[in-house]
Amino acid sequence: MTAKTPPAVSPHFVLRDQPWKKMVDYLVTTSPAQQRIFPITGMGGCGKTQLVSYFLLQYPNLYSQSIYVDASSSSSIKVGLQAWARTLGDGHGDDVWEDAIRALSRVPHGEQWILILDNADDPGLDLTQFLPRHSHLTILITSRNRDIGDHGPHSHLELGEMTPEEALAALLQAAQRKLPMDDEEMRSAQILIGDLGWLAIALVQAGTYCYQLSSTVDGVSDPYTFTQYLSLLRSHRADLLKKAEPSSLDNYQRGVYTTLDLSYKALPQECRDFLHFLSPFHYIDIPLAAFAQAAKNGFEDPYDYHPRDDSHETTISKLKHLLYKEKEWNESHLQGIVQNLRSFSLVTASSMNDSLFLQLHPLVQAWCRD
Repeated sequence: MTAKTPPAVSPHFVLRDQPWKKMVDYLVTTSPAQQRIFPITGMGGCGKTQLVSYFLLQYPNLYSQSIYVDASSSSSIKVGLQAWARTLGDGHGDDVWEDAIRALSRVPHGEQWILILDNADDPGLDLTQFLPRHSHLTILITSRNRDIGDHGPHSHLELGEMTPEEALAALLQAAQRKLPMDDEEMRSAQILIGDLGWLAIALVQAGTYCYQLSSTVDGVSDPYTFTQYLSLLRSHRADLLKKAEPSSLDNYQRGVYTTLDLSYKALPQECRDFLHFLSPFHYIDIPLAAFAQAAKNGFEDPYDYHPRDDSHETTISKLKHLLYKEKEWNESHLQGIVQNLRSFSLVTASSMNDSLFLQLHPLVQAWCRD
């Protein structure tokens, strides 16, 4: 068994200025007073692993040892650490993962090592036992689980949406298109990146699709336009976003929706139900206080404005089952559901005037509806 290495940097990779600056400032520019731990979290497909691969490519001589480990489960971490330990030469052929931890806790004087724990997404995974302590060992962790940021609260990088400029660059690069474009095509591109929620994997998937359907006739390029793709997306969104594109980010063999499905399958049923309940709302600033107020009214209409059909009582029953605890409103129960969804980066939260508001990524909302 050979030790793994990080995925290659995709030809579609677009460097994001603000995340890159934070990463370089913390890992390269600033002299550490203690061990560096740098968690990177965000929803699946936002480019966490690619950012790590790009960093290692840009600073090939910064670390004497780079140890890359698949952190999707406790067993995969142990396998990865053991495989690396057995590459250390004579006398290490029978090493186990605990030997790797000991080696990582004794970095030779004058050297810097880096341990990458990639895709530590499982909220039930206890990483503590896999975090060796040594001032010359840097640890990078990528995860969909926002709570992983607690391992480095001052360095935690939450990788969110691309800026409109970065998103357009990613789309153009994957489609192998260049500016300028005519007004209609530029408008379609800007609408498309908004519909795709400025998410790296979705933009690369869209651009790759356009490139694959483009052609050259007698030396003249005949591109499959963003206008055509936008029309197709709006009529066949679910089919398009389930497709896997093997030439996408670091050969990420999953479509956008398949990536979200992985998080969904790990959720408790009550969290799945609440996510579907949120999907008809506008995806920005959904007030939690509204649920509390509705619950106090027993989810009944305060006034009879319009006759309700029989399904209304069924809806009320489902809401009580979802949001009540022991047959009464319990705000901490709802906050626990929200915390679970946040841990998978399926919702984000913000506060304003002591009130909590939820946000859904546009693609998460579309995926719930589809």
